[in-house]
Amino acid sequence: MNKSKAFVMLALAMVLVTSACLVTLPAPASVPVTLTPDLAQTGNAQTLTAVPTATHTAVPFLATDTPTITLTPFPSITPLPSATSTATETPFGYFETSTPVPPSVTVQPTAEPPDPVEGASNERGDYRCRLVTKSPANWAVLPARSLWKVSWTLINTGPKTWDNSVVIAWIEGNKIGVEKQYNFIKDVKPGQDVKAIISVLTPAKPGNYRSVWGLRSLKTNNIFCMFTVKITIE
Repeated sequence: MNKSKAFVMLALAMVLVTSACLVTLPAPASVPVTLTPDLAQTGNAQTLTAVPTATHTAVPFLATDTPTITLTPFPSITPLPSATSTATETPFGYFETSTPVPPSVTVQPTAEPPDPVEGASNERGDYRCRLVTKSPANWAVLPARSLWKVSWTLINTGPKTWDNSVVIAWIEGNKIGVEKQYNFIKDVKPGQDVKAIISVLTPAKPGNYRSVWGLRSLKTNNIFCMFTVKITIE
């Protein structure tokens, strides 16, 4: 055997022996590493060095980045039509919308001048009277062809008593009385009042009617007190 082969064989034998020793030897126990302040600072420095440095890129602020608020105008308001009075039929009747009603103009009636014969009396005689009230009032509206009672309240202002010789008689104007003459039912002494009552039949034709009546003394045939009936027939 030559020298080169012998050298190779020797090297191979040494490798085999070393491998066997490594397999059989127990593994060495791990020794904890004691962290000293110097090592900690060194480690922190290495960690900080290993962390990548953040790079900040400045973004320029542009005026165009400001949000623009666009105001949309509201549509114009169309006024509603003015309310008018209308009646709407519903199952329960009518509902009416109200509208202001202008105040009505009140027309004052023209005062009627006093009748020249109403309550006239002969103040120089023994028979005198004063008219107090009458019913119905002047120009009362009455239906045609109807029977009505007309009355006057009178006061005896003279010194004589009104006995059965004093009557209520038609004097002039429209003849609407049922009778032309009526008697008192009792005597009327001076200072007393009495109701003179007659019956009238209203005319058939519409219009205004005036009838004059009075107190007449049958002894002297003098008329000493007068009063009227004034009616309107529809």
